[in-house]
This record gives sequence, structure tokens and C-alpha cells, in this order.
Amino acid sequence: MTENIIEVKNLTKIYEEGNVLAVDNISFNIKRGEIFALLGPNGAGKTTTISILATLLFPTEGTAIVNNFDVQKNPDYVRRSIGIVFQEPSLDSEMKGVENLEIHAVLYGMSKNKRRKKIKEVLKLVDLEDKASAFVKNYSGGMKRRLEIARGLLHEPHILFLDEPTLGLDPQTRRKIWEKIMELNKELNITILITTHYMEEADELADRICIMDHGKIIALDSSENLKKQISGDIIDIQFEKFEDKTRIPMLITQLRELPGIKNLTFGSLKDLTDEIPASLNLPKNIPNVNPEMIKARVREIISDPNKLIAAWKKYPMASQMFLNAPLEMKKRVANLFTDDQLNQIPEEIKDEIVKIRQGEITELENETEPIISISCENGGKSLPQIIQKINNNNLIIKTVNMHQPKLEDVFLHFVGRAIREESSNRSKNIKQFIQMRQLRK
Repeated sequence: MTENIIEVKNLTKIYEEGNVLAVDNISFNIKRGEIFALLGPNGAGKTTTISILATLLFPTEGTAIVNNFDVQKNPDYVRRSIGIVFQEPSLDSEMKGVENLEIHAVLYGMSKNKRRKKIKEVLKLVDLEDKASAFVKNYSGGMKRRLEIARGLLHEPHILFLDEPTLGLDPQTRRKIWEKIMELNKELNITILITTHYMEEADELADRICIMDHGKIIALDSSENLKKQISGDIIDIQFEKFEDKTRIPMLITQLRELPGIKNLTFGSLKDLTDEIPASLNLPKNIPNVNPEMIKARVREIISDPNKLIAAWKKYPMASQMFLNAPLEMKKRVANLFTDDQLNQIPEEIKDEIVKIRQGEITELENETEPIISISCENGGKSLPQIIQKINNNNLIIKTVNMHQPKLEDVFLHFVGRAIREESSNRSKNIKQFIQMRQLRK
């Protein structure tokens, strides 16, 4: 018996129907008996990854071994090894709780005596013994989630997959589900793989956390070790609203030059490619090029103005993507550059950026107060210098908050922006495709 119960190597998934790169060459292992979290925003590739491991989807490239069985070569053995709770509700609300479990047990070929015994056991595990004969439509959200977990445990799986297990639940119910997950992991010594976009959930539950974004693994380690990588203090500064954002690039440059400053991000900078219109006409005559892969490459360089300049010079498509992006996105990018960097930008894009910065191109929009988040070795020592630089640039501070690194700061450090809460059209389309595959199984 190997130490790893799941082994993923160079896993890639491309949805040919929509030309979408959902999982991009990822590799990781999960140890027997651990709780492992895939953490990331909607559209990060978490549900696609767990669907491949559950044999609902086939990978485009790479391998996945679950309980010593290849998901492509031995899917039936994999299915016997796993229990799964889908993100979307899958209970029959017009049936009783015990009836939902009974149908599941019959489908797994369990004998009458065994399934009745197991149903009693799993109902006890999730504290639903007294609600077994109640109709599911009368269950609370937390009770439904616990019943789905019970159903996933009926056939005594080695691994339990929980796809966004507490999505839509209130904080109190969410914490009760967390407690139950940890109890099951300890009592049954079962490996649990969860996907989540809740920072606190991953921090509370997981032995190790795998941060994903746009189909890639950004970081993987225990929560404690991830936080150690940005040891020191985090200073969040919120400004009053202001019109002239051309001062921001100079301020960022000055702050990065201060001793002890390790990392700095401005606002919750969205990806340029997150909101590119679906109708964007990308060249179709280039062989073996997936537009989504090109977008993924742009995402990698968007946080570095120098890399972005190099991409604009080398790849005409990158220039086209910027010029066709929504104005809000172009404004965010325009404010990344210093005057010296501006002179290095290709003329067509430079002209657009200059017009945006001078206010010649406008549209109605709701502005929010800009925020900078600064990672530094010693916040108490750096804060006076930071405030002095801000004052020199005639910017008004609204709030200042200094704290030790949290998982949110880890995500911001590695990804370059805060986690996205809203799902994109791409994410919705992928989930609909997976749901159709679930119905066909």
C-alpha cells in the first residue's frame, strides 16, 4: 500500500467545445488519511479536477491514479473507492431521507441486510437518525448537506470528495459541517478532498492546501508553511476616492524602494482577460494554438508592467486583447506604468493609455476607494515611512490596518489579487457540461 492515495501528474483538460483550457498541466499527491483542499475562485479548475478524479471526465493529457487505479484504465474500481458530494444539490426532495440512502445503496449492489445496517450507521455519523423518516424538502440546508455526506459514505469509500461542501450555507451551519468533516476524517481515517473558495474553510480543515487559479497550481503546502513564506506584517491602506490616478504608479515605485518592503499590490486588480468579450475575434489561421492558452499566458504577465510591455511588442494578439478589453480593465492596466515605462509601450497602445489617463476616454462607472496591500518585514518600522511617501504624493488615507499574514494574504501574494467571488460565463459553462456528464453516468 503506497503512502499516496491520489497521484496526479501533468494533468490537462481542454474543453474542445468551447476551446477552454480548464486544467493546465498540474501535478500533486494526496496522502492517505489527510484532508486536502483545492482552494481557488470560481473558474480556477477545481471542479474539473475533482470530476476527472471521480471519472466523470477524461483528461486531455496526463495521468491520475486514485487508490492505485488509473482513472482512465480502471474507472469502475476508482468509483468503488470514492464517495462524492457534488456542488449542486442531488437529493430527491420528494422522498424521505432514508429513501434517498436506500436508492443509493441498491445502485451499489448492497444486500438488504447490509444496506439497512449501513444506513443506520451513516445516519448516526451525521446526526440525522431522528430525521431519517422526514421528507428531504423539509430539511434545512445543513441537514441536506449532511445527508449527502452520509450517502457518499454508504459504500465505505477510501476517499470522500466534497465539491464546495458549504456553499450557500450560513456561517453557523458552515462551522457545524466543518466539525462533522473533521470528525469523519478522524473516526473513519478516510481521506477527504475538498474544493472551496472560502479561505477560512481551507484554513480550518485542510492538512495541506493547493491554491489554484486559471487551471494552474500557484502554491501547495500546509496553511502554516504558506503563511511563513510571507512572514512579517501586512499593511492594508485604503484611500479616499480621488480622480487623478496617475499618482499611483509613482507612489508604488517609491514604496517598493523602501527598505523592508517585500511585496505590494494595488487594489483587487482584476485580470485583464477575465472580462474580455466572448466575441473577441482571435486569429483562426494559426495552427495548434488554443486562444484560452494565450489568455492564460497573458494572465501570468499582467502583474508585471515590464513583461506586459515585452508581450505587447512581441505578440500582436496581446495588443488586440488590450485594445478590445472593457474600459474599466484598460484603466486598471493604464495605471500600472511609470512615465519611463510609458515611453517603451507600442504607439497604438500608448496613445490609448495616455487618453485614458488624461480622462479623454470615459464611461459611467462606480468607483470604489483604492487599496494598497504591503508585505513588509517590520510593519511598525515601515509604517511611518509609508505614510510619509503617501503624504508627499498628496493622497488622503481613509483607513490603515496592520496584521499578521492570513491565508487571504497568501492568495494575494501568489496570485496578485483577491479571490474572485463571482463565477464567469466560462465557469458556468464548464459546470453545466460536467452536470450533463453526471446525468449520463
